[in-house]
Amino acid sequence: MRKELLILLVLFVCSCSDNKSEKRDIAMDEESQSEQNWTEYNSKDSIPDILQNALIKVSNDNFELAEPNEPFNATDVISDSLPRQKLTLLSSKNNTWRLAYIQGGFGKYNVLIESDIQKDSIVSFKLGESLLRLNNNDSISKYISEKDLVLKKVLLH
Repeated sequence: MRKELLILLVLFVCSCSDNKSEKRDIAMDEESQSEQNWTEYNSKDSIPDILQNALIKVSNDNFELAEPNEPFNATDVISDSLPRQKLTLLSSKNNTWRLAYIQGGFGKYNVLIESDIQKDSIVSFKLGESLLRLNNNDSISKYISEKDLVLKKVLLH
């Protein structure tokens, strides 16, 4: 009788732990599916005008972006004919836009802009800088959630 109770207890515990694992897998699946909702663009021409104007304003009129496959001023050797920034990611999900680029020059680094645009106005404009590669939404979301990439709100005047 005790053996039968012990076997039933073990089966019960195993079935409960399987449910928790299954729930965790479902939650992770939903999170990864949400990342798939991002629409990615391959050209700087896809940047909304209002976001482009905000980028120029924030960078004090010194913002010219190279396409992902074009050369740019990656080092401190400056060529006036080349932009100092290079697009690495442009994507949108609902009203949120993400734009990542490499900032060339001495001490090259990566920049992420995350902006909420509603009815032709910017509701939220956040900026983060990092040495991490910012070239896909999955890694960016992970960096933000783990606080490896901190976005700071920027006021647009």
